[in-house]
Amino acid sequence: MSLSPDLRRFVVATIPSVSHLEALLLLRSTGAAWTLEQLGARLYLPAPSAGQLVDDLQERGLAVHLGDNAQYLPKSESLAQAVDELAEMYGRCLIEVTQLIHSANERKALAFADAFLMRKDS
Repeated sequence: MSLSPDLRRFVVATIPSVSHLEALLLLRSTGAAWTLEQLGARLYLPAPSAGQLVDDLQERGLAVHLGDNAQYLPKSESLAQAVDELAEMYGRCLIEVTQLIHSANERKALAFADAFLMRKDS
């Protein structure tokens, strides 16, 4: 089984790292609020780093960061459905999902680095 084109686009556009994906799926797993300490402990990160992941997810409309707590709260039904599909596929296609995330980051890094290349026509 492979990722659908729509899911691939969602991952590339919305999930910047495997840590973000893991945080998202943990928050989604209970539907209840997590303390940043709890989330960080499950991700092997300090609470401030877990808080930054949640802030990033909040910017993407996937979670809310309320004080020392975080909760899965997608802004739309379409986002919730995409996360549901991603959660299912992550369990089945772990390597494909993680490779997609890493390759998207690699492409972004290369594009950034290319901006600093000296060109003959410059």
